[in-house]
Amino acid sequence: MLATLAALLAAVTSVADPQTAPADPPAAPGNSQVAPADPPKPTPDQPDIIVEAERHLPRKAIDIYVGEVTQYAEFQIPRFHEPICPVVIGMDDRYAGYIVERIKTIARQLKLRVAPTAKCDANLVVVFAVDGAAFVRDVRAKRPDWLAGMFTPDVDRLARPGQPARAWSATSIRNEDGQPMAGGVMIVKSASILREPTRQYLDASFVVIEQAAATGLTLRQLADYAAMRGLARTREPAPGSGVKTILGLFDRTTTAHAGGITSTDFAYLQALYARKGEESGVQERGRIARRIRKGQE
Repeated sequence: MLATLAALLAAVTSVADPQTAPADPPAAPGNSQVAPADPPKPTPDQPDIIVEAERHLPRKAIDIYVGEVTQYAEFQIPRFHEPICPVVIGMDDRYAGYIVERIKTIARQLKLRVAPTAKCDANLVVVFAVDGAAFVRDVRAKRPDWLAGMFTPDVDRLARPGQPARAWSATSIRNEDGQPMAGGVMIVKSASILREPTRQYLDASFVVIEQAAATGLTLRQLADYAAMRGLARTREPAPGSGVKTILGLFDRTTTAHAGGITSTDFAYLQALYARKGEESGVQERGRIARRIRKGQE
């Protein structure tokens, strides 16, 4: 769906020039170096992805978490069906590469397909912008197709200043065979009271983080936040929700932020991608919550 990266950069004006981005990555308090330019690969006895363990959560807390972070598209929960191709804009290439590889690693752990080469059409775009609101306004004016499936009030909210981070996904509706609507008509072949005849496809995800807000955060935190917002159509939970999540990375009411994707976050993504998306959003929300609870047993 997306144009090449060169076209992406030409289409917007509010992103820091990657060539003039700070040479140093966003630094964690007390650390002068967040991550090496070439992050070490896991050893054979080390898991590919390390998630931050979460305490045993009560049923109500899990239900609230799933309800707060899940966003629907036409009453279904969208997900990627095509190979993941992440890119990072507005950060020095050395550190952008770490974020890209971290997102790919998480995707592979979820058993998602990942584009085999870096020369792919980007469909998960992470932007470190000087002004996130201005970036959204540029997209709205110059590439409205990147906002496909979104309602005007939602785009208005994205364009409001004062948000440290914002994310959205372009979606499309397909039939059970993955065919899009043609000529205003959707051809479906199945009829079931348990399954919907359509699926919501995540065609592309955008995660926009203001550079000032990234100061003091580690590359792992930024990468995991981008993965959790980009691989699913999620939103930040309400402050003080009681569930530790990387989605609360920019919660200004606390300093106890997750150091990376948590076990609850990862279980959410695993549950989401365990199915292809033919269920209604309400059905899926209940199923995801049940799977998270089962994983704690």
